[in-house]
Amino acid sequence: MEKNMTIQTHLAQTNVVDQVMKKMSKPVEMLRKYYSSVLERDLNMRQTWLLLNAQVAFAFAVLPVESPLLLRAACCGWFLNAVLKCREEL
Repeated sequence: MEKNMTIQTHLAQTNVVDQVMKKMSKPVEMLRKYYSSVLERDLNMRQTWLLLNAQVAFAFAVLPVESPLLLRAACCGWFLNAVLKCREEL
């Protein structure tokens, strides 16, 4: 009897996690559709995440004007890496 209750509790927790993940991925799905319409080709979620990574890397590379030079160089390297990954994937 105890094993059945544990399994049922685990399944209920799994369903809750699935529902939360679906709700959290909804904005990314909307962004995927937007990117697909702008680029006039169908994108998958990996390509969408790569584009988001490139945008965040660009913001970190350009916006912090008064940050140390080493940090800015690291952010520029991150941006270059993100763009190269986008180029390979897209």
